[in-house]
Amino acid sequence: MKIEEISLESEEYPIKLRKIDNPPKKIFVIGNKDILNQRGIAIVGSRDCTKEGAKNARLFAANIASEEFTIISGMAKGIDAMAHSRSN
Repeated sequence: MKIEEISLESEEYPIKLRKIDNPPKKIFVIGNKDILNQRGIAIVGSRDCTKEGAKNARLFAANIASEEFTIISGMAKGIDAMAHSRSN
């Protein structure tokens, strides 16, 4: 998959993100851009997480995603990345 850049001026820029004070001038997206305006939850945490923390992040994210929430993170290593991981 290719990384796409979406600028603040773009019609594809998420509506809720546009409404915050000092929104990012651009965001980077991999995958389905249509979900950017759906319900979402940010999952962030330690980059140096424990195995239990990683497992809990994956399980929590899987449960939330099954309720049709989009998982949002900066994709840093640790908890952020685990929230997007599908492995057990």
